Amino acid sequence: MAKLVHNVQKKQHRERSQPGERAKYGLLEKKKDYKLRAEDFHKKQATLKSMKAKIATHNPDEYYHGMVNKKTDSRGILISERDTEVLSTAQVKLLKTQDLSYIKNITNEVENKIKKSQKSLLFESKGNHTVFVDSVEEKKSFDASKHFETDKRLMSNKANRLRTTQLLAKTETPEIDQAKLDSMERKKAKKLNALKANLNKLEKLKEVELRMNYAKDGMSNGNKVKIVDSEGRTAFKFKKQRKR
Repeated sequence: MAKLVHNVQKKQHRERSQPGERAKYGLLEKKKDYKLRAEDFHKKQATLKSMKAKIATHNPDEYYHGMVNKKTDSRGILISERDTEVLSTAQVKLLKTQDLSYIKNITNEVENKIKKSQKSLLFESKGNHTVFVDSVEEKKSFDASKHFETDKRLMSNKANRLRTTQLLAKTETPEIDQAKLDSMERKKAKKLNALKANLNKLEKLKEVELRMNYAKDGMSNGNKVKIVDSEGRTAFKFKKQRKR
């Protein structure tokens, strides 16, 4: 006969809490808390030991160029005067080239977003429809609504011009859901605001890219003349050189 072991209620072992007389010391420290505190303590002790070893083996006659621009404060913390570090022309030119590449990447991303927004908003077409006739008499008697098979009132619609057969097929006009229409208008307005923000961002990025190109040209070698336009932007005009 099987023993009914699982039916016997077992004693619940709860974590020991801080005794009442020691409540002023806060929560009772468990083993996991002690391990974290011990690891942190030993890590600090190892850092101090390595620093003491470096000090003991330090050469007082050692010299390196970083001593000129670096110093320590009253607490012994190292201070680096980064503003006084001078970069060469080649290094500055390389940094400007990397910045220019980043600006071009951001500009391409914004242009792709603008194209996608314009495609989703379906802007009305601005082109003209040209119809060719064979004679002057046919030109005088030409009827555009008859030629396109549509109503005269729809001739101004270039993007969505329905034919007469399509208009006759739509005899029953469905009821307009005003709530749905308002929701569509809000979504369209949100897309238009996003498109406007992207256009403004693209204009600023183009201006930044233009100025960075001017700065890059100013660092190039060659016989050049500095030119300042009416808006205060600086450009450089290089002398024409014959290439072999």
